[in-house]
Amino acid sequence: MGWISKLIDSVSERGREIWQQESHDHPAFPDTLADACRDLLSRQGDAVALAIAKEILQRYRSASEAEKLAFFHFLQMLQPDFNQISRLSHACAELNSPESYQAFCTALSGGRKALFELLNVPGVGTASLVSLREDLLKAMRVQPELKVVDLDLQSTLQSWFNRGFLEFRSISWETPAYILEKLIEYEAVHEIQDWDELKRRLEVDRDCFAFFHPALPGDPLIFVQVAYTQGISGDVAPFLNKDTPIEEGPSADSAIFYSISNCQKGLKGISFGNFLIKQVVQEILKQRPAIRQFSTLSPMPALTLALGKGQIDEEALTAIAGKKTELLKQQYAVDSLTELLLEKANLLERNDEQTAAWLEEVGLYYLAQVKKGTEPFDPVARFHLSNGASIYRINPFANTRPYGLESSAGLMVNYIYELDQVEINHEHFKQNGTIAIHRYNNKKNKIKRIENVRT
Repeated sequence: MGWISKLIDSVSERGREIWQQESHDHPAFPDTLADACRDLLSRQGDAVALAIAKEILQRYRSASEAEKLAFFHFLQMLQPDFNQISRLSHACAELNSPESYQAFCTALSGGRKALFELLNVPGVGTASLVSLREDLLKAMRVQPELKVVDLDLQSTLQSWFNRGFLEFRSISWETPAYILEKLIEYEAVHEIQDWDELKRRLEVDRDCFAFFHPALPGDPLIFVQVAYTQGISGDVAPFLNKDTPIEEGPSADSAIFYSISNCQKGLKGISFGNFLIKQVVQEILKQRPAIRQFSTLSPMPALTLALGKGQIDEEALTAIAGKKTELLKQQYAVDSLTELLLEKANLLERNDEQTAAWLEEVGLYYLAQVKKGTEPFDPVARFHLSNGASIYRINPFANTRPYGLESSAGLMVNYIYELDQVEINHEHFKQNGTIAIHRYNNKKNKIKRIENVRT
């Protein structure tokens, strides 16, 4: 790619010279980013347009928060010509010709979308626009009217980051250090404390896989960490403890996906995880033929949020979970389930089978019954269930680290990917909102599959 970069740089530099000659009376950069963007949109020649685009990106990187916000408001006003689109739409319907359709598509991709395409300068443009979207998402928290800008930017990035451009890589201790540093930085589920902890997560009984994009070659988009175990594990502590003995024997029959981290905040809402999991499964089947089960050990990151927002019907849950809710409220002197799980989760007795069974009911009720629209309230549940997984087992006290207690009262869940059921589960979930659930029978020490439970 070196000679291409040099070629682009030379074209850009020549374009800058032409640009400055054209505007000898005003040799400085236009007063605002908005003015430069208007100039860019009016250009026909590639060389000058490339020079202006690079200048805009550089100027944006050094802009103040106020300047960036003003730029976002300019983008908000940079709408396509809706009157023209309406006329061309009618012409398309009447003429039904390639020419009318081409004119309609050109008008529809005008405004902001045309600007984003022009700013995608080879080498730096894609990364710059991903960073710009991260800033935009922050601004939208207080100025939601900027959502119209994000609709165009997200759809543009989605086309650039489609599956065909993604590069699948296995990460090992031999991977370049600058990429390993990114894993430590981006781990979003279970923080990696130091290099020794990272090294343990890359030993022979573990794996790590990631997706990369040619425009961000040294920066992973998403990565998944896998542990190989005998049976499906319901406790995350051994995976996070760097002193856990290394299992080198052939006894492992299960692959446990215990951490999936999206790395680029500017790509929020652009899903790579479903592709990554499917590719990881295929890679594991090829490299480790003894593996027969594929499961996650996942958090319930919005459980306490749902409690705090009153999303969980305590009366309905009490009816399902029996008298244990009231007994625990009396035992810990609290008035509600919300107080019990938000304030006392770290005090619940881990060796009490009744408490564990009660927590399983709480977790299952939350995952299957508490909704955001028509889908589960929990974002991790939405992700795995929509990809064809089923709920295998709720695990009380599976993550008793402070962040695990704070976000999900220590609960974790195994979602299982049964290769002969994935597509069926996916279709049922998408079409009917049904969820495949396995119920654990403590007395018989078995897990029974319940087919397609409508929730």
